[in-house]
Amino acid sequence: MSTQGVLTLLSLEASKELKNLLENKHLYQHVTINAGEILKQQIDAETQQNLKMYLVKWSAQDLPKMRLILAHQQMKDALTLVLPNASLFCRTCERREAFAAIWSADVPSPVAHGGKQIALPDAFQIFSLVYQCQRCFGKPEGFLVRREGWFLGLNGRSPIELVEIPKYIPKAESFFFRDAVIAFNSGKILAALFYLRVFIEQFGRRMTGLTGRVTGDEIMDAYYKSLPAQSRDQMPSLREWYDKLSEAVHTAKQDVALFETAKTQIEKHFDMRRVFEIPEHSPVAEKSKPAMAASEATKSGPKN
Repeated sequence: MSTQGVLTLLSLEASKELKNLLENKHLYQHVTINAGEILKQQIDAETQQNLKMYLVKWSAQDLPKMRLILAHQQMKDALTLVLPNASLFCRTCERREAFAAIWSADVPSPVAHGGKQIALPDAFQIFSLVYQCQRCFGKPEGFLVRREGWFLGLNGRSPIELVEIPKYIPKAESFFFRDAVIAFNSGKILAALFYLRVFIEQFGRRMTGLTGRVTGDEIMDAYYKSLPAQSRDQMPSLREWYDKLSEAVHTAKQDVALFETAKTQIEKHFDMRRVFEIPEHSPVAEKSKPAMAASEATKSGPKN
């Protein structure tokens, strides 16, 4: 196979992994272009010894210096990053839709800075990509993609990712749940655990009407008692997960497994609220304990 054939295969692989990066990965995660396997297969398949040796030399000396060229179709004799359509969550349509690239740019090399020409390392590139929903044609989404060798990393998004969450997650507190998932996806585990705990607590406050200086334990106890007796023992306990999340937050334990399990069980709790048709209401806010105590003292009057 000629070098053009290898470049075509590598370009197809790069485009496939870019689509994977945009659709399935999150901030500071990356994908790998499997160049080594592609090269090995093509070199092993070459029957002419002189061409085999040429491919080995070319792949070691010339290929690592080649830049990925952004384009909408494969370019001849070039390592091409063909910009794919991607299925992304549209904040206007509120669901995944087809997005298309409408603008792209590559940081040039060499870079002019302070009157000097600064050459970037081989196989290092930063791409700016702008995508737009093809259903609503709303505001575009921007991505910053970093290439180092055969790795593509998602190093920026504008606006920040809006993750999909189940419909049965209560809307009033859903932004806390979303922030927990975003923090987790970005590698900020402790922040994710904190946001998940806040989500539980704020929902409990709304459902019980408790305000002021009451503890999370008191809120969770009151919430548990508010659930229908025939249903609550079949549902994952928010009190249990509030306690486990609190322990991790207080000890600064970045527990990935805890977040994943807690998120699953919390989602199950709200899904079962949906199944059991437990209404989501906001009772008249009860007075905080200090206020209640002060009120009772006033009613009773001075003691003799």
